Amino acid sequence: MDKLRVGVLGGGYWGKNVIRNLQRMEGVEVAILCDPNEATREEVKGLFPGLEVVADPEALLQQDGVQAVAIVTPPSLHAAPARGALKGGKHVFVEKPMAMSYPEGQELVELAEQRGKVLFVDETFLYDPALRIVKDLIEGGEIGEVHHLLLERLGMGRIRCESNVWWNSAPHDLSVLRFLLPQPVRSVSVRGYSYIQEGLEDIALGALELEGGISVWVHLSWCHPISTASLVAVGSEGAVFYEGRFKKRKVVLYRYSIGEPPSETVDGIPSPNFIPAKCTPEREYTDFGPVEPLFASLRAFVGAVTEGEDAPSLGRYSLETLRVLDAGDRSMKEGGSRIDL
Repeated sequence: MDKLRVGVLGGGYWGKNVIRNLQRMEGVEVAILCDPNEATREEVKGLFPGLEVVADPEALLQQDGVQAVAIVTPPSLHAAPARGALKGGKHVFVEKPMAMSYPEGQELVELAEQRGKVLFVDETFLYDPALRIVKDLIEGGEIGEVHHLLLERLGMGRIRCESNVWWNSAPHDLSVLRFLLPQPVRSVSVRGYSYIQEGLEDIALGALELEGGISVWVHLSWCHPISTASLVAVGSEGAVFYEGRFKKRKVVLYRYSIGEPPSETVDGIPSPNFIPAKCTPEREYTDFGPVEPLFASLRAFVGAVTEGEDAPSLGRYSLETLRVLDAGDRSMKEGGSRIDL
């Protein structure tokens, strides 16, 4: 194959990052950018001289010389252009989530399979080498049997106006969960709260249970003063902490020392009435190399297109994340009811 010619739909904050990383890759050419916002188009022209810029998505989706489309638009505008690109015989890189409902996602996956095209979801954190270390520690038995996970994605910044914090932030955490543990989600309950925009949740708290009884808490907020994208996995012998914010990334392995329960009682109360426990950091990782996770994600997409390589965020894998997202959305609309999967 000659250079893979890619069109980008959406020139906002993340769209510009996608263009920048694609232009660094050998064998890839960013052929065209589409954005309906005139100010964004002018900004992109200044940042990437020579790049063709258009306002009409059809001008991108119907270009014969474009083999792949990167869809970097708000969540509610993912499925329709992805469907159009696949029907037009193009490979698709789409921002998370790939759709706003599980049936829509199923349709996209089936369409990609029918057309023999790659459908790739940008679950960027799955390409963070720091998260790979977490996965290796868990799979290597470093924390023993996994009991519980806490995932927090908190901070203030770009607050969406067309979709809530669950649809914008939970895809990251649910894809990380899917990547780290093979056990499927069996139930989900989500409560959402709207403080900034009426009817659009900016805080969400999710309680999930995986097969085998593993408990998971997901805490999402656009109203939090401290920015974090963290994970704590608690096991029978230790825990691992992961901070995913790019400039603060680190992984810490903790070792537990838990004593025996008391064998005596006084008036029916265990004596002494505690179990001694201690947690100490054993290893800390802070050097993860110079590769940007988004670059690694895009490189995996290109590898899937040009070499048929497997990748953890292909549409057929990401569909499981969408299944849990959809159930969580239904739970939130029902006031936090438990949805069994």
